[in-house]
Amino acid sequence: MADIVEGIPQFDKALEDIILRVNEAALEFVKRGAEEIKIAAQKRISGNSTDKWHSTAWPVPTRWTGNLANSIYMDSATSDGRGTAQSTTGPHTVYGRRIELGYHGTGQFPYYTTRAFPYLQPGIKDAMPALDQLFTETVIAAQEA
Repeated sequence: MADIVEGIPQFDKALEDIILRVNEAALEFVKRGAEEIKIAAQKRISGNSTDKWHSTAWPVPTRWTGNLANSIYMDSATSDGRGTAQSTTGPHTVYGRRIELGYHGTGQFPYYTTRAFPYLQPGIKDAMPALDQLFTETVIAAQEA
């Protein structure tokens, strides 16, 4: 005699509810996490230098106008509906990449070689404890609810 399994519709509904909660939590994590990364990266850009051509702030970039720090923000956050979300966060000045990574040019103006002054990658590392806490508060809480 075959056993009858009961509660399959309720089980399916519970799974759908978990997927919905985790999807919403993942999107919230990505949005709030992008803000944490932005703040940490902005803190990596030091205050003004007293000399226009020399700074003791190396290896971090020096803040002259604040344009680089102010240009760091999240472009978009998207979710695929399966609990996975992503965002694009970073500088939006044309020279932001060159400051972060440096440049190996030809020696002809404006293509001079410059050393790297990383701020975004170290900012991400600085934000990791806050991101771990945020993940626990959002995604893991949604899974366990």
